[in-house]
Amino acid sequence: MPELTHPLIHVGSILPTLGLVDGGGARTDLRPSSQALLLVFVHPGRCPACVSYLSEAEGALEDLCGWGTALVGVVPAGDPPVEAGFPVLVDQGDATRRRLGIGPGEAAVLLADRWGEVFEVATYGAEHGLPLPRQLIESAKIVDLSCGECNVADPHWRTPEP
Repeated sequence: MPELTHPLIHVGSILPTLGLVDGGGARTDLRPSSQALLLVFVHPGRCPACVSYLSEAEGALEDLCGWGTALVGVVPAGDPPVEAGFPVLVDQGDATRRRLGIGPGEAAVLLADRWGEVFEVATYGAEHGLPLPRQLIESAKIVDLSCGECNVADPHWRTPEP
């Protein structure tokens, strides 16, 4: 994946708590939890290719959830809301973009494991080379099966689900 133009966050970094706003204007804090977190930052100006990409990503939602990954779209402040089968939050004043080192005209994909460690991060300019939904699923699978302490991909370390 392409690297961040202004890298403040990188693979191995711990994702800080991110304060975004939902469609109703309520603040939502994203932080490490029991699930991995896949963030998709779209280009500003309600980019048609990015809106289409969010629709494609929605098709992978069931598989992502099956691999313990929450999908969240992030739109710049001032853009019209985007409807999806997963949360699409607003980055007020582009504060989160700046905090992560994502340029104002860039789209980005960021995947952090349940402990907040960044597993993948990449930005994209106008070229829209965002990963295919099946690539997102494969990354989520690797993160879900990997031990956060030793980075070993082995499903036996996981606690059995009830």
